[in-house]
Amino acid sequence: MDIQHVLVADYAEIVNGKLYLMGGGWDTYYAREIPVQMRVAVAIGVSIEWEETNQRIPVYAYLEDDDGTQLARIEASMQVGRPAELTAGSRQLSQLAANLSVNIKHHGGYRVRAIVGDEPNAKETTLTFRVAERKNR
Repeated sequence: MDIQHVLVADYAEIVNGKLYLMGGGWDTYYAREIPVQMRVAVAIGVSIEWEETNQRIPVYAYLEDDDGTQLARIEASMQVGRPAELTAGSRQLSQLAANLSVNIKHHGGYRVRAIVGDEPNAKETTLTFRVAERKNR
């Protein structure tokens, strides 16, 4: 398996295997005041190999600040079958989306760490973003 994408957005959902995003793909969130209650969606797409179908695959995502303080945790699993029309040996995309409410206590750097699979074959990727001060105009 391979992690195909990790995205942050204002809202995300999976419907019939398709990822729907609102306000997606940003890297900076502007806040006038701190602390701020921030809504953030995390979307993860994983390419599943033929031989990994019909198995439970654990998925973990952690929203952390630059110091490694965990602000939110997602624990889920994926499992895809082999549809009759699927060509033998084909890969499949499995996706998940979670909408979170996170209390942000300071401006600065943040990250989403996504881990898919069990050790020793787990895959991990990190997506960084920042919370910046919105200056009054």
